[in-house]
Amino acid sequence: MSAFILNTLPLIYLYYKTPEYNIVTWILLIAITIFLNISIIIETVAIKKEKEKLVLIANILFSIGYFLCHILVLFSGYSLPLLLAAIVLLFVLKSSIIILFGKNLFTNEKDTVIPSLGKQWFYLGLFDAISIIAKSIDKWVILTLFSYAAFAIYYNGSYEIPVFGLMLTAVDSILIVELTKDNNAMAMASKGASLYNNSSLLLASVVFPAFCFLFFYHEEFFTFVFSNKYAASIPVFLISIFVLPVRVNNFTSVLQASHRNDLITKGALIDMIAAIFFMLLFYPLLQIRGLALAFVLSTYIQCGYYLLKTAQLLNKKIADLFPAKQLLYYMLFSAALIGAVKYSTLSFSYVASLITGIAICLIGMAILLLNYFRSDKQA
Repeated sequence: MSAFILNTLPLIYLYYKTPEYNIVTWILLIAITIFLNISIIIETVAIKKEKEKLVLIANILFSIGYFLCHILVLFSGYSLPLLLAAIVLLFVLKSSIIILFGKNLFTNEKDTVIPSLGKQWFYLGLFDAISIIAKSIDKWVILTLFSYAAFAIYYNGSYEIPVFGLMLTAVDSILIVELTKDNNAMAMASKGASLYNNSSLLLASVVFPAFCFLFFYHEEFFTFVFSNKYAASIPVFLISIFVLPVRVNNFTSVLQASHRNDLITKGALIDMIAAIFFMLLFYPLLQIRGLALAFVLSTYIQCGYYLLKTAQLLNKKIADLFPAKQLLYYMLFSAALIGAVKYSTLSFSYVASLITGIAICLIGMAILLLNYFRSDKQA
């Protein structure tokens, strides 16, 4: 019932704000909401049954289809109902592939009752609400106090590249499934520390070279994506990318598996309070760049809080969960490799410089991933 209300209210609000939509469009919007949630449930069950490869293949096919649908609609004449219908069909096909090829996906298992289940869901809902407010408060401030041009400059500069969030979500889902297989506290403590280390190093192999590439090639990359029209956004973009180094772990996996959503909610509240404090502190000094810096710092504080609480919950040291020394090596390697190439190719043209940077970034990722998998096999 709660899920139905939470998904329906935004649609009702949107309905009254956009009276130009016809009944077909609204039916398709409702269908997308329904089949999206069904798809999420089926994927979660598949991951729990250790069918990650099947989920990966289904999502790759979905992404290809999603891209092709937009290309088709773009070149055949824009039609919102047609695009929505195609997306609904893609969700149905993705769910069908997982169900058809996932053997024993919905076999009955012994039910386990989680204490205070309603309270845990309440905390999760509260966490989502606080997180959305915290992520949007800077945009509200700019829209209220400044022009639309200033908002566009800030929004484009602070836009977080979604691929990193998708990787983090995927790894986090697998971590939670693995952690919840053992109800024993000692087993979870041992497994939690190992999984934290492995997932951090795996994601760092991709995230750290990407961060160094964006740091050294931020002007070329941003100009390529947005053109010179929003060159004023580049300083905001440069500050905003410093949130990437903490995208090597979700930091809430153990807390979720241990049903400590109250701590997760407190972390979101700390994040919002810290962001407001730093906004008031840095805006007079750095203007809109201060807002970007405020959210980077508040994110680090939030992640530090989650890491501390996870270590306390597992009765471990933070060093046992977070391989700081190895991560530092990964970062130094990425910075040295990409930085050296950047400064040795200063005479290159804009296009040649960007292509070279992308190539060396991919090489850095490949080297770190090979090192990770080699070390993982030896362990």
